[in-house]
Amino acid sequence: MIVKKSPCKINLFLDIKSKREDGYHFIESLFHTIDLFDIIKIAENKEFKISTSGKYKLNDNEEDNIVAKIFYHFKNKMGLKKNYKINIEKNIPTGAGLGGGSSNAATIIKFFLEELNIKPDSRLIESFSKFGADIPFFIKGGLSWVSGIGEKIESFDFTLPYKIILIFPNINVSTKLAYSKFTENDFNKSDIFYIKNLLDNFAIKKTEINFEDLYSHTYNIFEKNVFNIEPKIKEYKEKAENEIKRKICMSGSGSSLFALYDKDENLEEDYNKLKNIFENLDIYKLNLI
Repeated sequence: MIVKKSPCKINLFLDIKSKREDGYHFIESLFHTIDLFDIIKIAENKEFKISTSGKYKLNDNEEDNIVAKIFYHFKNKMGLKKNYKINIEKNIPTGAGLGGGSSNAATIIKFFLEELNIKPDSRLIESFSKFGADIPFFIKGGLSWVSGIGEKIESFDFTLPYKIILIFPNINVSTKLAYSKFTENDFNKSDIFYIKNLLDNFAIKKTEINFEDLYSHTYNIFEKNVFNIEPKIKEYKEKAENEIKRKICMSGSGSSLFALYDKDENLEEDYNKLKNIFENLDIYKLNLI
């Protein structure tokens, strides 16, 4: 049996530039993987089987599971001969803006590519976006600026040495519904490339990244829509900010919330405060990886 760890991500920045006629949105976003993992167990089998287990176990429906679609793509179009029994231990909350499903797909894709001795080029990696916009990012992982409809990825050769406290409000948000609430007047409300310029300057000139500078420019265009759809998430955010006196951001299209830290000194105290006021919510201490 082979065991793979499948990480999730947060969006340190997320804005929308415009909407295409076909309904897709052009985003500008900063993705970073974090060390909360689903565990994927893979074993050769007479027939293909997939199941989920763990706290965030899914309803096992092969046709709807993104990993099943990936398997049949490799089987029918890329020459995969073997069948596998796959179990995904779901530790990553679903409907939380953390990309768990796309990460699972990317982890399986990398495994199948290894099985077929295929070294993927950028075109092949990008082609997997048809199964989920975030999949190409997760194939690479780390820190990336993501644009277009999610298929354009500029990966950095470094990660940010920060930690987060992650709050899952136990609310699942529909990405489709969150997108549907936008109007043209909502777009381009942030200083879109401020954070990207900080990262580019570090990558090229090794100019030090000021943590407070970066943190103060974190932004998520979805907060307004999601808070209108699920006011409880806004309530949790405001309560958390009041308790720890620190900016709280939402990841992706919600519902997870996070606070960012560059030092450990306040992390433990803030974590305990949040655990106390949100006794029924899942609170995590995590690293950017």
